[in-house]
Amino acid sequence: MMNTLYRTVIALTLTAVLAGCSLFGNNEPEYLASVESPPLQIPQGLDSPRSSSPVVIGQPKMRMPEGDELEPMPPRVVSTAGKQDTNAYMAWSAEGAYLMVKDTPESVARRLRFVIENSGMEMLKTDDSGSHKFHYTQPEPESEGFFSNMAFWRETAVNYSGTFMTSLRPDGENTRVYLLFGTGEPVDTAGTEHILGIFMERLG
Repeated sequence: MMNTLYRTVIALTLTAVLAGCSLFGNNEPEYLASVESPPLQIPQGLDSPRSSSPVVIGQPKMRMPEGDELEPMPPRVVSTAGKQDTNAYMAWSAEGAYLMVKDTPESVARRLRFVIENSGMEMLKTDDSGSHKFHYTQPEPESEGFFSNMAFWRETAVNYSGTFMTSLRPDGENTRVYLLFGTGEPVDTAGTEHILGIFMERLG
């Protein structure tokens, strides 16, 4: 009885092994059965390709991030809270931070001029398009007492004083306000947030 069972197991094992060898032996690579496709037929009236070089699709060059824009964390100005209830709010784009104002560019240009001239800033040049050039002097922080001033770990406040320009761009029924240095270079995110934040409080 045991001999019969033993022979049966051996026979089944050999059958499975031989079947596997036959299966893998006949499994040829798919590329052996491939057929070369016919050459590309150019329709009548169209020019044949002059070269096999790839077609380069051009696009406007995006401004590279600078300064604190290189930080992996998103900028602090990105916020979606309260946009429906305010007339001006900070936003973010590929060109950096900007102030979105729910008004036309012509009106925003006039309102910005009023804010600059009445916020302790020195207006250097005005423009009907809203490209106002001005100088901003950051106020000195108020003294917090003798012991606070003596603290050696106290972090020095950043001074954002300098000469700047506003640049207005229409966005549908609204207007984007970008901040540039007096030389025309873009301002880093922290400086933009600080100065445009002053405008936001007055325009909002």
